[in-house]
Amino acid sequence: MIVVYADESGTHGVRDGKEPAPTICGFLATPEMWEKFRLDWTSGLKRHGAPHFHFRELNPDFQKKNPDNHFSTWDKYRKDDFIHDMAIVASSGPVPFGGNDSVKREYGDNPTKEQLNERYRTAFEVFFDDFGNQIDRHFPDERGKVSFFFDDNQSSEWVSILDCVIKEKRKSDSRIGEYTPVEDTSERGMPCQAADLLAYVNRQNNETVYDLDLYVPQRILDIIVSRQGYPEWHPFRALKEISDEQWKNLIAELRGRKKQFDLQHELSGTKPKPQYYPILYHPYFQYLYRLCSEHKKRHPELWV
Repeated sequence: MIVVYADESGTHGVRDGKEPAPTICGFLATPEMWEKFRLDWTSGLKRHGAPHFHFRELNPDFQKKNPDNHFSTWDKYRKDDFIHDMAIVASSGPVPFGGNDSVKREYGDNPTKEQLNERYRTAFEVFFDDFGNQIDRHFPDERGKVSFFFDDNQSSEWVSILDCVIKEKRKSDSRIGEYTPVEDTSERGMPCQAADLLAYVNRQNNETVYDLDLYVPQRILDIIVSRQGYPEWHPFRALKEISDEQWKNLIAELRGRKKQFDLQHELSGTKPKPQYYPILYHPYFQYLYRLCSEHKKRHPELWV
């Protein structure tokens, strides 16, 4: 039986209308995979001295408003280590998927409440469509009902949209089972913390893509959380095939190169500050990107 844990990011516009890229993301995995995940996630939290992982609590703006927050005394390097280490745990086995949409692209900077809700509905629809795609790719023989656990959300509008979409999507995909709200700080709901990380990272990337209206290369965090999501034919599938130890070493090397890259541009006063993209600056990812380009030319139908 497959189980999904999911969370949202950027849907606070249901209340204040300010979020430009609502995103719903989750991980799907077997109960055995989730059991191992819980052990590894708990170990990661203890290693960093953290009670839980909530991405927004690591944001400086959040900490200004909440000075007693657990992470308010952490410097940016400790936060960065924590985020990347927990992302590596999240990339260890469960398969990521999700959905998003752009509010700004459709309705500009001042959408109505009805227009916001319409975009949230679309994000949920894409979420369940991608669920179907990923379970077909990674668990092709699975025919049973899949249980969904969403981080408990206090917005009645958000819950109403989810209710409507999941009922509609069950008509076309019988594997979509019931969903249950769960507290992500409980042992049962702990995987929702990983979904929070995935949703936050994807929302950041989506906002950039929608603002620029063009493809943006993956950052280190984007690559980490995507590790288990590539289909068999994708050249980046090689990231799943290497051992977890090799994976950790590769990410450590990437982060080391990024620090050197950032320091170099900081000392030279480069403005605006450039972003470190592995496919542009790291030889292994340059190689994988070339393979992607060649494969896309030969099999364009797979890249739709």
